[in-house]
Amino acid sequence: MKQSNRHHFIIHATGIAGIIILLLIRIFWGYLVPNRKVGQDSLLSEEMSNRYAEPPVTIPKKSTVPAREGKSQAAPPEESESLRQGDPVPDRQENPATVLHGKNHTAGDVIPVNTKKKPVPEDYLPVIPGKIELNTADSAELIKLYGIGPYYAVSIIKYREKLGGFAVPEQLLEVNGIDRERLEGFYERVFADTSFITRMDLRTATEDQLAQHLYIGRYLARCIVRYRETAGLDSCTLEHLVRDKVLESAQARKIGWYLY
Repeated sequence: MKQSNRHHFIIHATGIAGIIILLLIRIFWGYLVPNRKVGQDSLLSEEMSNRYAEPPVTIPKKSTVPAREGKSQAAPPEESESLRQGDPVPDRQENPATVLHGKNHTAGDVIPVNTKKKPVPEDYLPVIPGKIELNTADSAELIKLYGIGPYYAVSIIKYREKLGGFAVPEQLLEVNGIDRERLEGFYERVFADTSFITRMDLRTATEDQLAQHLYIGRYLARCIVRYRETAGLDSCTLEHLVRDKVLESAQARKIGWYLY
């Protein structure tokens, strides 16, 4: 190594060593020097810790309802404990509207829970108070309908599971034993929420998945799959299937209720 190169190397090495020593002094300075000055970040962290160390106390609003004579206005033990802990006290006199699928419904409406969210079609029927929803009703609700006993209630539920849900009340006529006279007896008391229908994709569903549907069957499922393989995925629509005589118009309309 030449003398000049060795001199430059010593200078660079000395500079790097000095920088490392300064960094180490800076890091351990807080531990070496007592009564060090607390930085702005430490003060901010301490202030935030003190602020959130205890829950905020909610001051209850003064009631505008006059107290009855002989009755104490003191809050019950449960409510007093809730106020001390900072929990908000619900207003029992209010009846807020519940929003479902973009529509407002009162708290008294029946809103199904624990159901998988599905696309809502354009012909969505809102929750109607006083009526029975066919896709969520159990046997105890169905037997309240005219001419529906335990036997027909179970039959409706079994058919609903096989079909994937009801789109219109008229589909109850497909249940064995239910005729038009019986349906007209309770027609005004029922409705079908189509957002609970089990749907499938006509372009990606397998032959077995299509064949399991009551409106398709094995033969028609095989025809749809062969048409899809020949015409292509983009051409496998109900409109094209009707145009090319694979489906009839009535079949396509009923199958369309169960497609994305």
